[in-house]
Formats: sequence, structure tokens, C-alpha cells
Amino acid sequence: MYCFCYGDWMIFSFKKAHNRIVKNFSKRVLSLLVLMCVLSFASLYSIQSSAMMDDGEQSIGIGVNATRTPTAATPSSGEGKVVRVGWYEASYNYTDKFGRKTGIAYEYQQKIVTYTGWTYEYVEGTWPELLQMLMNGDIDLLSDVSFTAERAESILYPSLPMGTESYYIYVSPNNTELMSDDVSVFNNKKFAVNQGSIQEEILKDWARTNGITANIVEIIDQSNDESIDLLQTGDVDVFVSLDTYGRREECAPVCKIGSSDYYFAVSAQRPDILTDLDHALKTIQNEDPFYNQRLYQKYIWTFSTGIIFTKEERQWLENNSTIKVGYRDNYEPFCFEDDGYISGALKDFLEYASACVDGTVINYEAVAFGTTEEAIAALDAGEIDAVFPVNMSAYDSEEGDLFVTTPIMSTEIYALVRTGEDKAVFDAEGTRVVLLEGNVNFDNFVKDYFPEWEISWQPTLDKVYAAVENGTADCAMVNGYRINTNDRLRRRHKLSLLDTGEKMEFSFAVRRSDTILFSILDKTVSAIEEPVVDAMLSKYTNTTTKVSFSDYLRDNWAVAFAVTTVLVFLMLFLLLTRLKSDKMAQERQMLITATERDSLTGLYTRNIFFEYSSRMYRENPSNMMDAIVMNIEQFHVVNALYGWNFGDTVLKGLGDEIKKIIGGGAGIACRTTADRFEIYTKHIDDYQGLFDRFQRRLDECTEDVNIFLRMGVMPWHDGLEPVQLFDRARAACNMTRSGRHSRLVVFNEEMRTKEILEQRLLNDLKYAIENKEFLVYFQPKYNVQVDPPVIGSAEALVRWKHHELGMIPPGDFISLFEKSSQIGILDRYVWAETARYIAQWKEKYGKVIPISVNLSRIDIFDPDLEKTIEGIVEETGIGRENLHLEVTESAYTEGEEQILEVIRCFRSKGYHIEMDDFGTGYSSLNMLSRMSIDVLKLDRSFIKDIKGEDDDSKDVQMVELILDIARSLKLVVVAEGVETKEQMEFLKKRGCDLIQGFYFSKPLPADEFEEKAIKD
Repeated sequence: MYCFCYGDWMIFSFKKAHNRIVKNFSKRVLSLLVLMCVLSFASLYSIQSSAMMDDGEQSIGIGVNATRTPTAATPSSGEGKVVRVGWYEASYNYTDKFGRKTGIAYEYQQKIVTYTGWTYEYVEGTWPELLQMLMNGDIDLLSDVSFTAERAESILYPSLPMGTESYYIYVSPNNTELMSDDVSVFNNKKFAVNQGSIQEEILKDWARTNGITANIVEIIDQSNDESIDLLQTGDVDVFVSLDTYGRREECAPVCKIGSSDYYFAVSAQRPDILTDLDHALKTIQNEDPFYNQRLYQKYIWTFSTGIIFTKEERQWLENNSTIKVGYRDNYEPFCFEDDGYISGALKDFLEYASACVDGTVINYEAVAFGTTEEAIAALDAGEIDAVFPVNMSAYDSEEGDLFVTTPIMSTEIYALVRTGEDKAVFDAEGTRVVLLEGNVNFDNFVKDYFPEWEISWQPTLDKVYAAVENGTADCAMVNGYRINTNDRLRRRHKLSLLDTGEKMEFSFAVRRSDTILFSILDKTVSAIEEPVVDAMLSKYTNTTTKVSFSDYLRDNWAVAFAVTTVLVFLMLFLLLTRLKSDKMAQERQMLITATERDSLTGLYTRNIFFEYSSRMYRENPSNMMDAIVMNIEQFHVVNALYGWNFGDTVLKGLGDEIKKIIGGGAGIACRTTADRFEIYTKHIDDYQGLFDRFQRRLDECTEDVNIFLRMGVMPWHDGLEPVQLFDRARAACNMTRSGRHSRLVVFNEEMRTKEILEQRLLNDLKYAIENKEFLVYFQPKYNVQVDPPVIGSAEALVRWKHHELGMIPPGDFISLFEKSSQIGILDRYVWAETARYIAQWKEKYGKVIPISVNLSRIDIFDPDLEKTIEGIVEETGIGRENLHLEVTESAYTEGEEQILEVIRCFRSKGYHIEMDDFGTGYSSLNMLSRMSIDVLKLDRSFIKDIKGEDDDSKDVQMVELILDIARSLKLVVVAEGVETKEQMEFLKKRGCDLIQGFYFSKPLPADEFEEKAIKD
């Protein structure tokens, strides 16, 4: 039935297209005959425009075949049960403007029903009313219920939560009194909060902790929107709710007061559906561990709690009536001057930004400059306040004494190369790139992504393109949005486009002294959503570039008459052929094609493909069949650059090669979307060979264009059905990197297990910090220059005692947090815990042992680092000299001057600086002399192979050299990883000051270290 309906729809679509084509052909033929009589070359423009319109219309018909329909899950024993579900209007459940139910809870409930077979009856009310109804047994299921012991006595909870939510204090944007970091301003204020909710209990705890008297107004029968309205009327001062609530103009978040897991709660009278619910939730999580996160990203991240300006920012805007923005002229579609006024995406952006933050009106004045370099010079001179577009690294912005906002827009970057020579430009040594003078954005782009290239400059674009054509340069650069603008110039110089695989982001730049202006612009950028900016760019990207009649004739005079004549006769022939075709036979063929075969490639459509593959599996489940998924990299760009006909040629060529692979009954294949192919074929061993074969076919189809495949493979696995195989193959395909290598990934369970574990550890980081699962261990450093050796200091190390996984080795999470830029969160926790122990032992025993803590590269580049560490020292009351700061030698490899300045700043305040892992990284003797450090930590790699006094290895010589250098610089030396007496005696004899390692002590928990080092 489904196929029949789908086929009828396709017939209707093709009939409309057919009638439209016939009608257009007729009109075109008459027009061409008349125009040929008067021999007007202007007819060529009409022909081109009509051809472009036809291509667009036919493309719409082709795109219909990409429709995808999800498959249903197998219901559990709960099928047929009626479940009464509480419905409340909020971000988790809401009705859109078309009257459709939607929201994270609603979609989750629909997912659950695919495994339970339930039938829902919706009962409406406010959340507090529905919670009471759940407790009374008047409804069976309610979403977004946090766990409390009291509630657990009257309602049932499943074993898995829906997710974790945070709770915030909201105030009216007009109530500037309460927009303060000082929480005492909330004393004796009226707090509106849902009666019986978890946020009410969290609010009370927060008030007690901060010494606040909170006058709580319990909300029972009002929606969240009605509660927010109480802020405007002044009936309450504060509204406490989830991080997803808030209306941009009517309320603003001030501070977070807590968080908790939330669940689908079940009536105590319906334990039967709790069993079904548990089964469904566990199955969903097992099949898709990231389902909750994707729902949260889809629905919750789209809710804005509003961005507001501070008092200082409002005052700045009052004192400065206009913000002058300098922009690069003639830079379509981003910014250009039109009749003396700014135009382009920047114009629309500034108009939108003028009142997008809490209703505050901002006046912008745009000033045009010939180049970005000229605009930056004007900014330095104080003639303007900001510059756009700017693409700068953190280092370049610092060197230029500038701040760069969050990116506003981004664009893909392409290399322009001589046709036929584009394959080797990225791999060749000494590639020469030519850039336009004054365009600092491309200068910075090449430095960031292709630092080995040789850069030269030309004053005009024509000379830039000519340099590539005549061979004085190997390539030039162009951004994706300007390809059409510069296309005539590119074709004139016979150049081809090659995707670099990288993007350039454009931001505002302001002087570093204008910190308030930077904050205003950054908030403005954050307040404008990405789809809005994309629409602005699309508006100007689609504008047709005007071409003069003389320009057109100069480019096409040799073929003008020939093209016109050929087009006339060709169109007449096609028209007569179409009119004579059998319409009924065409419709029948379309029906077959639409329901079973992809019209372009001849492969199966998606639904038919999975029907046949499932049937093949059921008939012979032991037949070893692999699942292969392929994507063409950035195929939408290929269509945009070279047209739909070119894209169709690529797809058809790849489809033909697939048919050769599966010929003779080896398997079946389909095209599921515009550029995705799925193959169900007999098991093979050489996946790389298969991938290379497909890539070669693409190269043959596109000699002057680089197009790359991505391929994921799930080998046959006993017991896995085709749908499960292709889920894993798609996951493998998605894991391929979008560079020029590693475009083939074969799925394995280790990959899946590691990915799930790492994601879980990242998800649990916040919980572990809040619940003190991270334990600080201390490894003593012994002073061996006294007899007997005594503990002189120690190093703080971290261990993770996970609430479910138990003790996790540091190697499993430290590098993961560093890679995901989350290490700073853990470091701050370790610093605070270490300082707390130092202060505790000092108060308890009157004794202090200095402890060293690690600073990562991320910490060093944190602008709040000094404030954070100083705050910890001040809060705990310890001396700065008691908290040693360890920086690894490899941290000096980038941003050297900034790192040295940070270290000098800390050392000037009295902190002891230790260089960790010395001898394994970047330092030179000259570099070492410039470092403001107190201690060198000799890396364990030099120690581990030393046998004793008679050892004359290179490691021994290196250790002796380092000790001599340290002695000459009056630096204390700590040797790490000392495990034997021979190693200890060797180091002691050569003047090493401190020794750390298992020979003396392994890392100890705080209580054992206290017993060993402090009490003694």
C-alpha cells in the first residue's frame, strides 16, 4: 500500500514536470525563431536563463527520491495498554503554532511507545497539579520528575533518567538591583517556585548556604509563562525554574543554584507499566547511548534564556551614541558599498543587531575601506571602533593588540590551480601561493593551515589569477561564497577549484583597550542564531552578477552563431520527440521506477533495498554478507560549483561501478539520499582495494575536479540483521575524518566500546566533581642530601573512584579531558583540594610541607588563571610558597612569550615554579636561561635504565649534564621515577636534591600521607 501511494505521488510529480517542459519548449522555440530572424545576440542571455530555470525545476523532481522512512521497533509485552500521560505546556512539552505536540518529553514518549505498544491518553494541567494527580493515581505517567525520597514513597521511578537539568534564578531585565554578583541582594525577596518541585528544595538549601531569607511563593495552578509574568507585574522578585525557561525580553538568568537528574515517573498503582518503561529505556540506551544528548541538543539548546547588558555596558552605550564599523569594500556577499551605502550580509547583520539584545537600541555606522589591512590601521588610529571581516588566531590578535569576537560567519576555502595540475598542490613541497595585498585574513589562513607554503602578493585579483596561470605561483585562494563572483575571472585564466577541506571564520575585531565594547559586540553576536546569518549570506550569494554585453561577446564570439543554431534544431527535435512519445507507457515506467528503482543510478530505492536485504537474511541467515555505506565528500558543494548535470554524472558513474561489484548475484545496493550509497554484498577481505576501485572511478569521471569518497564497513557478524549491520556501517562512515586520508573505517566492537566509555566519562565529569569522586593522592619528594633522607615536599596527583565503574586509571581520563579541553575543570578541583589539605594540616599540626600541582597548557592560556589560584590561596590562608606550580616542558612549544609572562607573573608573587618532564621537550639552553623557574624535574625516561655507579650509558651522561646545568643556574633538581637503591645512590652522589619514586613511596591517599609525612 505504501509503495502504491508513493508511486501515485511520483506519477503526479513527473506529469507536472512533463507538461511544464513541453509548454516551456514551445514558448522557447517560437522565441528563438523570431530572434533568429533579427539576428540578435541578446537571445543568448534568455537561453541561458531558461536553461538554468529548467535545470532547477528538474532537480526538484530528482530530489523527491531521497525521502527516508524510519523503521519501527519491536513492541514489548505492554502492547495494547492505555497509559494516561500528564501534559503541561513548557519547554519539555509544548504545542507549536500549527497545533502539533512537540518537545523533548513528547518525542521521548513516542520513542518509548515503539518498544511498549502503549496507547496514550493526554491529561492537561500545570506541572504541580499533574504531580499531585500522579501521586493520587489519576494519571499513570509524568515527565520531568526529579527524584526525592519523599516522592519515592508514593510514586515509582525507572532505573534510568531522562537526563540532567539545571536550575536558575530569573529576574526581570528591568530589575537592575538584582543583577549583581553579590547574592545578599536577594535577602527578603519574593521567590516564585513550583510547589513540591525539586527546585523548591534546592532553593531552600541554596538560601540556607548563602544566609539568605527567601520569601517563597509556591506556584500551583499557573503555567511557567504566567509565573514569568509575575516578574513584570512586581508580584514576585525572582522566579526559580529550569535552564530551558525564559523569554528573551521578559526575564533573564542571574545565577545557577543547583541541578538534578529527572525521570519519567510512574503511578504507584501501575507497576505493570514500570516494567515496560524500564525495558524500553534500557533498550534505547543500549542501541543508541547518545539518544538523550541528541534530544537535548535538538530541543533544549534551541531555548534561549536571554542575553542582557550589564550596567557598565548600558552606560557605555549611553556615552557612545554610535559604533563605527570599518569593513572591506567589494567583498560580496559579506560587505560592499552600493550607491554610497553599505550592502551585503554585514548590512543585514548590523540592522538585526541594532535591537537584538534586551531591546537596547544600538546605532551602527559602516565605513568602507579598500582592504582589511587599511581598516585595521584606521582602528589603531582611533578613527573607527571595530573591523569586519577579521580572521585571526589568538596569537595574531594579541600581537595586533586586538580582541576578536565569537565568529559571525564562516566560509569554506578553495584553492585555485591550473587545470590538470590540481591533484598534487597539497602534497607537493615548496608550494607557492599568491594572495591579494592587504587581505590579512588569507595571510593568517595560510599561516594556520599551510605553514610550509611560500607566500607572495599581487595588488589586484586579475594579477593574482594571472600569476597562477603563468606558473609564477602554484595556487591562489578563494572563499566559497565568492566563487560565483569571481567565476568569469577564473575561467578566463583557465583555473580549476580544489577544496582545501578547511573553513575561515569571520569576526569583529576591536582594540584591547575597549573591553566593554568587545563584551557588547560579543553578546550581540551570540544573540543572533546561525540560521539567521545563513539566510543573510544566501540572500546576497544568490544575486546574479551583472555582465555587460561587450564582456559576453568577448568571451563567446567564436561560438555564438554555432550555439544558437544547434540549440534551435536540438530543441525542435526534442519537442517533436516528446510530443510523439507514448504518455501512458511513460507513466507506467515512472511508477515502476519511483517505487523500486532510483531513476538516476538504476539502483534500488531505500525501502525496497531493506525489504530485499531483510528477506535475503531471513532465507539464509548464515550467508556471510557485509554492509557498506559510502558518502561523497561535500557533494552539495560539487552541485553548487559545477551544476546538477555534472553531479548526476558523478552519481551515475559511481552507481555503474557498484552494479559491477554486485553483479552475478553477489549482492544488492541502493542510493538512500542524494550522495549516500548502501551495499549489501558477500563478505570480502580487501576493503581497501574496494575503496580504491570506487575512488578511481570517481577520478575517471572528474579529471579536473577533486571529489573524495568516505566509506564505512560493517563486516558480517553472526546474529546481526541487515538493519543492525547498516547502523554500524553508518557509524563507521561518520567516523572518517574530513581530511585527505583515513576515508575508510571498518567498524569493530572495540571502537564502539571505547567511544561509549569516553562519552560516559565526559558526561560524568561534572557529577564526579560535585560528588568529590576525584581523590587527591600525594607522592613524597625526599631530600637525599641529608642522612637519613627526609620528606621535603610532595606532588599532588589525582585518582577517580567512579560511583559505578570503580577506580579508573589516570591514563584513561587525563588525556581524554585534555583532548576535549575539559582538563581545566579537573585542575581547578585538584588545586582547591590540595590547598585545603595544606591549610588543614597546618592548623592541625602547625607544620607545612610544600605541595606541587600541575598547570596544563589550557590552564596557562586561561585569562582567569591568576585570579583563580590567588582566590584559592586567599580562601585557604596558605602561603604562596607552599603551593608549587608545575609546568611541563612541552607546554613551551607554542605561545612561548605568553607562557613566559604568566610564569614570571606567578614567580614575582612568591610562587615556586617547577618545570616538569625536563629533557623530553622543546627547551634549549638559551630558552632555559630565560625561564623564571625554581626547580627542574628530571624526566623518568633518563632514570629508568640506570644500573648504578659503573653505568656509562648515554642516559648517565645526560643526567650528569643536566645536573651540572641546573647547578650553574642555581636550580633545585627533582628526579622522578626512582625505583632502586642503585639509582638513588647514583643521583645522591651527583648532587641531585630531591628524589620522587617508588623506591621511597608510591602515591598515597591523603590520610596515609598525613600519617607518613605530617605526623612524623
